[in-house]
Amino acid sequence: MHRMVRWSGLRGLVASGLACASIAGSTVVIFAGTAGATATGSCGAPATATSSQLNSTAGVTKSTVNVGNISIISGPVPGLFQGAPYGTQAYFDYLNAHGGVNGRKIVLHSLDDAFSGTQNQSEAQSTVANDFANVGSFSLFDNYSCSVFASSPAFADISYSLDSGTSSLPNTFSPQPIGQGAPLAGYLHLKKLYPTAVTHTASLVSNAATAIQQWDGQKVAMQHVGYKFSYVRLVSPIETNFTEDAIAMKNKGVKLVLLSYGTPQIYGALVKAMAQQNYHPQVAMSDGPIYDPRFIAEAGGTKNANGAWLIQDLSLYLGQDAKSIPAVATFDTWMKKDHPGFTPDLYSVFGWASAQMFAQALKAAGASPTRGKLLAELKKITKFSASGLIAPSNPAKKIPPNCVLFARILNGKFQRVAPTTKGWDCSQPYYGIHGALPKVSP
Repeated sequence: MHRMVRWSGLRGLVASGLACASIAGSTVVIFAGTAGATATGSCGAPATATSSQLNSTAGVTKSTVNVGNISIISGPVPGLFQGAPYGTQAYFDYLNAHGGVNGRKIVLHSLDDAFSGTQNQSEAQSTVANDFANVGSFSLFDNYSCSVFASSPAFADISYSLDSGTSSLPNTFSPQPIGQGAPLAGYLHLKKLYPTAVTHTASLVSNAATAIQQWDGQKVAMQHVGYKFSYVRLVSPIETNFTEDAIAMKNKGVKLVLLSYGTPQIYGALVKAMAQQNYHPQVAMSDGPIYDPRFIAEAGGTKNANGAWLIQDLSLYLGQDAKSIPAVATFDTWMKKDHPGFTPDLYSVFGWASAQMFAQALKAAGASPTRGKLLAELKKITKFSASGLIAPSNPAKKIPPNCVLFARILNGKFQRVAPTTKGWDCSQPYYGIHGALPKVSP
């Protein structure tokens, strides 16, 4: 029997422990909370922009362009997505040090939704009223701001959104649009290396509506190429003890553990628990969260973490790619300069890339930018890679990246495996609940 899980969150992130265990075939899905993760937010139909809205210069002065950022900074997990505004600010500081955009400096207003959907919505209303655009936000509750952006069709949101409703709005743009699916290249590569392991897979997924939504798509992609799941559980982001999960996976013969849609701390604690149970699955694989020094520490050190696979659509931004990819070196330099002592994370990359895409559109909008001009330029960006920092995507058409790189933890360090120095494997499409999407070439 699983222990009670207490999650102090807001309405919809239920804190009443274990409700049920549903069994379908060989898959066991355990829902924490009486109704699982039921965070709600409604977009409504996107409004049609008026001439007044399109011509708005709100947030623009003769010397500055003011933009907002709404991320989870405080709450039950302090600093959860602090990297998002840090990365956004670092790019703007780099940009401002080189003259800004068309003679204007970019000023960031960082807002904290404090793990609250209603606060996220309120802050979205504030940015629409006072800022030129929303840039680099990251929250589990961005579905609450969806209705605000839908009713403000000339206001651009340039961020990584986990919510499909928000992502589909015509005035939202992501440097790497998130579909409900995943690139197939990594899964097929591991299937070739470990053909028997992929039919005995396990996954722990953060118990939040947006994370579950993305997990559903990833599961479809993996099942499409032959993966089968023996154990899946939704977990609170503040859980720390995964002994029972390790025992259950061991007993069910799980051979591949998927470390996605969670935090480095969660997956480090899971790997440590597996080692304590003398349980060593054939493969541990992540599409991003474990690429963090905290993962190795939380896992109990090099011995436990060694061999884990990292397959992601981001360059090795912690420095491993700095010599071969100039954009990585620039990112690392400015993150260190702006936020000494803070280890860059994927949310920092998300913020940086969002800021760079915003700046590209703002520059193209000219010396007298309006919200309408900015939107028009964003709709022209059909290929974006943040100068090679991230895998290329098509923001205008909302097509996610299909390219990935392969790395592993070897001797306690993240090392590229393929391509060996820089670049991507773009051999397979992105696949999701609606099938394969067009490839975006490197």
